[in-house]
Amino acid sequence: MPVSKAELERELDRLYQLPLSEFTSARDELAKRLRSEGERERADDVKKLGKPNAGVWLVNQLARERELDVQRLLRAGESLTKSQATAAAGKSSQNFLQARRDEQQALERLARAAREIAEREGVGASALAKATETLRAASLTAEGRDLLKRGRLSEDLEPPGFEALVGLDGLAPAQSPAKAKPSRTDERTEKRRRLKEARQRLQQLRADERELTTAARATERDAERAEEEAAAARRHAEDAQEEARTATEQREAAETEIEGLK
Repeated sequence: MPVSKAELERELDRLYQLPLSEFTSARDELAKRLRSEGERERADDVKKLGKPNAGVWLVNQLARERELDVQRLLRAGESLTKSQATAAAGKSSQNFLQARRDEQQALERLARAAREIAEREGVGASALAKATETLRAASLTAEGRDLLKRGRLSEDLEPPGFEALVGLDGLAPAQSPAKAKPSRTDERTEKRRRLKEARQRLQQLRADERELTTAARATERDAERAEEEAAAARRHAEDAQEEARTATEQREAAETEIEGLK
């Protein structure tokens, strides 16, 4: 019996919900089943699905485990795309600024949740920064919002071009590309953006350093325990050898005594 569209959608949802290690085999099995039922075109489409990297996998899990926070991010992203045009045209930027604040709050909540999932599932800390970037980028396009809402992302996303427009203190009217010149406000805005990114990178590097330092200390403790256990085993071996020598001496003495009594 052919697989219905609704059933295929459920299978795809399950596919992106699986642990990363199971994705490829489950994808291939689904494609094989579709092909055996005469659904060659669908099978080919499924077979082409790329395995998400760790950061994208985290985003897909957030869509299922933190649905409310994801919805907040989606609303903020949609509001940003709508208010950006009016802000860039020199009109009121209050909606844009509020959407930006809402976006940041949602991202912070999701970043904390992503760290919890990463720790629980053994995903490396380096995937967290990519997950946050993909979350933000997905919220800023209609296609990205749809994929994020369904937890169906398969690759990293990057923010669209207008993300250079951050609107911290107000935005100037748009100019013709041929005549536009960076204003002091634009330069300050760019400097703030770069500073923010540098701080985020530093924060991530510090998190990586803490994780690696903890792992190194744990390994060192394991090595020390192994050395102590080896030393104890050597002492036990020496004691056993001494006991064996004593037993040999006692046996030889007993044999000598028997020979003397004959």
